[in-house]
Amino acid sequence: MKIKIELSRQGNFILAILFTHFIFFGYICNIYGKAIGERLLFLHQVLFTPSSFLSTIILFLIVFYMGYRENFFEYGIRNSIWLTPIIIVQSWIWMWFINGFDITIIGEFFTRYEGYLTIFTLLCLNLFSAILAAITTGEYKKYYKQI
Repeated sequence: MKIKIELSRQGNFILAILFTHFIFFGYICNIYGKAIGERLLFLHQVLFTPSSFLSTIILFLIVFYMGYRENFFEYGIRNSIWLTPIIIVQSWIWMWFINGFDITIIGEFFTRYEGYLTIFTLLCLNLFSAILAAITTGEYKKYYKQI
């Protein structure tokens, strides 16, 4: 059985991963610096803070762009769901860059309710932006056919 992977279709997803790693987390770490502490681990504390609310908009736009570029809306929604655990792992990586390597933050993430609140928040935000991108793409295609 031969499996063919289309890299052109995966390009949107890889681009979204790179944007979240460098633009989203770069913005958060630029705002807070080394004083971010465990707020980087529990992202729901950062996303809805008035001083860094722009990070929520940045994440929304990254996922919206990824979902808008997909030909089939199911792929955009699926990729937004897959982006949630990748964002969580990226938060661990950024935490290790700032505070030094400590494997216990993974256990801390899953033993506190803030970890599950972060997962739920990221999943809702990603799904909302992907569904909105799918609706926008459908309306644009409908409008383009009328013209």
